[in-house]
Amino acid sequence: MKKKFAIAAIFLLSYLVFLIVTLPSAVVLKQITLPKQIALSGVQGTLWQTRISQLVVGELLVEQIDVQLSFWSLFTLIPKLNITFGDPLLSGAEGQLVLSISSEEAVVTDLAIFVRANEVAQQLTLPLPLSAQGEVALEISEASFNLQNNQCLTAKGEVNWSKAGVVALEQNIKLGRFSAVISCEDGALALLVSPKNDLGLTFSAYVRQGGKISGTGYLQPGAKFPKALNDALPFLGRKDNQGRYRLSF
Repeated sequence: MKKKFAIAAIFLLSYLVFLIVTLPSAVVLKQITLPKQIALSGVQGTLWQTRISQLVVGELLVEQIDVQLSFWSLFTLIPKLNITFGDPLLSGAEGQLVLSISSEEAVVTDLAIFVRANEVAQQLTLPLPLSAQGEVALEISEASFNLQNNQCLTAKGEVNWSKAGVVALEQNIKLGRFSAVISCEDGALALLVSPKNDLGLTFSAYVRQGGKISGTGYLQPGAKFPKALNDALPFLGRKDNQGRYRLSF
């Protein structure tokens, strides 16, 4: 009798799992309230394998998103999603990540995002109009977030801007290489720019609860500062007694 009951229980559980993972993704997402700055379109497939045509975060566009649910992760009660997005022939970001979700925590691993630098620059409030050149690569080996209070718990990664350059004041200006370290600070996801750059730039940016983004730092022109940018310095305001221009957004 017990054996029959166990077999029936396993069958019922398997059937319930089957029903859940074959639910249309569009139906499930309609039950979720997304932040105002996030919009999805063209949702197809099931929870087992979902295709999203477009994701818009603020003014940043991500296209052709594929989400696959790991079958074995269902046995741990911590669903794991393998996500890929973008294409070299499409606009917007391109990359991949693994997302594991429990009732209290979300963990991101093996994240790699590649995006044109100008698409990032257009999201920022800058002191003068410009367009950026090159590509930005963001890599995070692991990051975890508390879903109860939307705070960053741990994060380890880096950002690199290769072939960095801008077009400003009708001049094409090469900037060398920029890099930054990603971590958590007081519950916020932090990005700390390395001071080893030709601009003499030191800057820290933060993503806080609710998706609020802020940043502060200084620009201190030195021997390697591009001469073509000297005409842009007055747009930054007055320099302090250490020869630095304050930056913030």
